[in-house]
Amino acid sequence: MADDKPFDMIARGQRGNNLLGSAIFIGLRAADPFLQRHLLLNSPLPALARILGLRAPRLPPTGGLPLAGSGMTPYQTLLWAFSIGSAAKHILWITALANEPVSPSAGVAISLFNTACNTLNTLVFDLAGENPTFFPPWSMYVGSALYVTGILAETISEIQRKWFKDDPRNEGKVYAGGLSSLVRHASYFGYTLWRTGYAIASGGPLWGSVVAAFFISNFVNRSIPALDNYMGKKYGEQWARVKRDVPYALIPRVW
Repeated sequence: MADDKPFDMIARGQRGNNLLGSAIFIGLRAADPFLQRHLLLNSPLPALARILGLRAPRLPPTGGLPLAGSGMTPYQTLLWAFSIGSAAKHILWITALANEPVSPSAGVAISLFNTACNTLNTLVFDLAGENPTFFPPWSMYVGSALYVTGILAETISEIQRKWFKDDPRNEGKVYAGGLSSLVRHASYFGYTLWRTGYAIASGGPLWGSVVAAFFISNFVNRSIPALDNYMGKKYGEQWARVKRDVPYALIPRVW
């Protein structure tokens, strides 16, 4: 019989740390801000346009003179800060908050996926001069607010769950407190929020909507079913009760 278990890169039910997987993950995530800074200062799009015989894109909105010490304009510096913040968040997760080990293959896949997302945002920002849906500065303000809110929500939810799981008195119990009392998968909600904010700041509301739709679809169709499958098998009626008490899986008061 074929295995119909939903695909999941997280080693559910295992505890501990895979040193090689963690080292690969940390190294690749730490390298990402250097790549994003290079792409912000040396966009490959004009050269690519020349190779393809296309008109080179205009420069993106700068928002002012280069900031002292960064070599980048305020808008560029903000997007660079987003890449640093996302890398720092992930490194904090794997070093202090994750209970499950990350295999080398998963470390590579997760890191490259996040680098690809950040790179797409950087390249879309480079195209912003041609993007009619980009409305500085409000896109930057809205995107920054969503980014900060999402990073905090994801981090706080993971810290709350970590504290609960590390308490021996909670062995065999499902955590449904804190932010998880508002939405079952609070960390997924936070991740979707800051990814959407990052995209809005990079390319405006249209690009932000595309990114939001992608992550919502991914969580609804892959990640949440995989985790529900694991939780249902491990906790049975206890998990069923949590789903009844907290009916919203990803977006509070919506779904």
